[in-house]
Amino acid sequence: MSTETYTLKQAMERLGLQSANAFFQLERKYPQAFIVVKRGSSKDVRSRTGVEYDRAALDRFVERRQHFNQEKP
Repeated sequence: MSTETYTLKQAMERLGLQSANAFFQLERKYPQAFIVVKRGSSKDVRSRTGVEYDRAALDRFVERRQHFNQEKP
């Protein structure tokens, strides 16, 4: 794993999510924040083994999401 990427598990931890389903919902809703740097060798689309996400893009998304959540009354 590169220091410039997150694995699925690390991305979920960074986002504070416990459910893979919640992660995939966010990924579908905000595709620009979940830039895939590396795909696994698995041919199964549902298998996310070996997928790595861009760390900088995901970190920006997390910061904006946290800021937005703090702004809510």
